Amino acid sequence: MVAPRFPFALLGCAVLLVAGCTGNSGSREGTASGSWENRPAPRDRDGRSDSGTGDFDKDGYDDFVTVETSRASGGSEAGRTAVIVVVPGSRSGLDAARATRYRAAYSGPLLRGDLDGDGFTDLIATREPRPGQKAEPDVAYQAVVMFGGANGLGKPVPVAAPRQFLAMAVADVNGDGALDLIDRGKGAQEKDPKRIPGRIAYGPFERDGAPARLAEQDWEAAGGGVTSGDFDGDGSDDLLFTGSPPYAEDEEPGPDPIPAAAYFRGSPDGPVRADPPQGLDNSIEDGVLTPLAGEVNGDGITDLLIGGGGLASPAEGLDPGQLTIVYGAPGGPGTGRRNTAYDQETPGIPGDSQGKDMFGAVSGTGDVNDDGHPDLVVNTPGEDKAGRFTLLPGATDGSGPDPSRSTAFDATTYGGESISAPMPLLDINGDRCTDVVAETPGGLLLFLGGTAEFPAKKPKLTKGAKVGMGARS
Repeated sequence: MVAPRFPFALLGCAVLLVAGCTGNSGSREGTASGSWENRPAPRDRDGRSDSGTGDFDKDGYDDFVTVETSRASGGSEAGRTAVIVVVPGSRSGLDAARATRYRAAYSGPLLRGDLDGDGFTDLIATREPRPGQKAEPDVAYQAVVMFGGANGLGKPVPVAAPRQFLAMAVADVNGDGALDLIDRGKGAQEKDPKRIPGRIAYGPFERDGAPARLAEQDWEAAGGGVTSGDFDGDGSDDLLFTGSPPYAEDEEPGPDPIPAAAYFRGSPDGPVRADPPQGLDNSIEDGVLTPLAGEVNGDGITDLLIGGGGLASPAEGLDPGQLTIVYGAPGGPGTGRRNTAYDQETPGIPGDSQGKDMFGAVSGTGDVNDDGHPDLVVNTPGEDKAGRFTLLPGATDGSGPDPSRSTAFDATTYGGESISAPMPLLDINGDRCTDVVAETPGGLLLFLGGTAEFPAKKPKLTKGAKVGMGARS
């Protein structure tokens, strides 16, 4: 099992923590058909305010996004492409009839946020040349925006930036209320003389993809993923860069080594370099996993969810998995409450730590059982070579996950060969409670939240063929 270094499931730091279920009752060119009555209260990126990132058309139902991967004939990685699939939510669940496919080759994370400030959530991706397509020099990757609207997402619009622009995070790094796009640059980890410095495309954006301004930013970090969130609660988003060091384990770093992690706190003047939080030892056999962001203990400050290798015997191999929570705090993540680590040896969590399980590779938070406390959903993609996701309900005292009440959901239980729960967690049916959409080879399983016993109902399968998905690769 090889863990992705830039998981497509990384859709910004969207976390839904709204309690109180209310029981609310095709192609891109088509019109939105969802009901506008009894819409859930809109939410911000952390589920707390008035501009939710789950809902592209503001019909009251969050919309699911995934990536369909395929290979060219012969199965070569060079011919691998990724097509974005958008499945709108509805009162009855996933609306396969209005599913949309964006046919191009995409790379890097998918991101959500209202870039142009019109109240509609937009989807941001990075497009790369198709196999055999000739790219202009230094323009191999180009970020594109599918702007949201009453009819759903629009056609991809390139971000207006010279040279390539690889969008790795969406964040408000200067606290002005407008979302910005973060480009990590190119060639920093190799100290390439032709390297492209990192940049910030400051919002708000125009509908033609033009940002308010562009600013170069040397992130001074090895290439890899970027995690964004307001980890100190000051109103500006912070950035954590994680990647593999640009030298082998048996190689001496140079006099000016490039770190594998770099941390920047948001400020009115933009990102400011700071010491990275403790607890980032998340190396795996294939490099470093990009952490995700979530609100774990309900204190209003975003936390870091860091997957990693954990411990295993030599006979079992590497990467049984371990999830470390680095709690946000006014002094920065890790400066307040002590980190908490979970694995399949933690009392109450089903299973046992075995090589290649990768417990915690992808995780996220949301209130799925309607008790007012955030719950934690953790993926274990290598469990029995099929995968599982595990729900750790939030403790009733608000202290964070309660592993003693954990429940695991395995592929074999639902007659599938594999299962995984992409992030962020969403409110698909508009009842203001968080649901889980799980991907299987047969399609999408919707696990509805809203009761103490999760799921509220037997999961409903939307077959992949109905939304334009083939066999998962």
